[in-house]
Amino acid sequence: MSAVPVTDRGRRTRDALISAARGVFEERGYDGTRMGDLAEAAGVSHGTVYTWFSTKEAVLMAVVDSLVGDLYASLSAPMDTDPVSRIERANRSYLDAYRANARLLEVVEQAATTDESFRAVLTGLRRAHVDRVAATLRHLQDEGIARTDLDAHAAAAALCAMVEGFARHWFGRGESHDEDVAVATLTALWAGSLGLTPVRKG
Repeated sequence: MSAVPVTDRGRRTRDALISAARGVFEERGYDGTRMGDLAEAAGVSHGTVYTWFSTKEAVLMAVVDSLVGDLYASLSAPMDTDPVSRIERANRSYLDAYRANARLLEVVEQAATTDESFRAVLTGLRRAHVDRVAATLRHLQDEGIARTDLDAHAAAAALCAMVEGFARHWFGRGESHDEDVAVATLTALWAGSLGLTPVRKG
């Protein structure tokens, strides 16, 4: 449980705690982090930490709020007349967001092994990704651009899993890839599996 600040000073203190906490969690991991570590990193007393957060789980959840915002934003790609260009932009945006948050995602996955609230965060991110792609795919099917023999939701789930897994192994497991090659390859696999055809102009 966390408290909501009602003064500017309180907001600054809480924000500083959250900012410092991210670095501690990323360095020490979920299991290795203690409330005392968070207080030391933020340069405040233990009592100040407990003023705003009752547990380290509450601190991590506050840190995760920024992660969720970054990843949700990455799911929004500009509308292009060319669906392949839109897929390319979306893949690049998602990979950029994953790279920036890879270590924190590992910490959340660690916390999720014992805490249902963090499992819900990961499930929500996955659902949002799949739902966004499925909606786009249905639109492309309705326009006669993508294959109509595919179930939109199942196809979206499979394609999202491909990109998510690729990002996890690249940024979280130490694989090495050229960014442009990676984006081009993922985009080609998406386009090929969906049978995308060029948009007719005029």
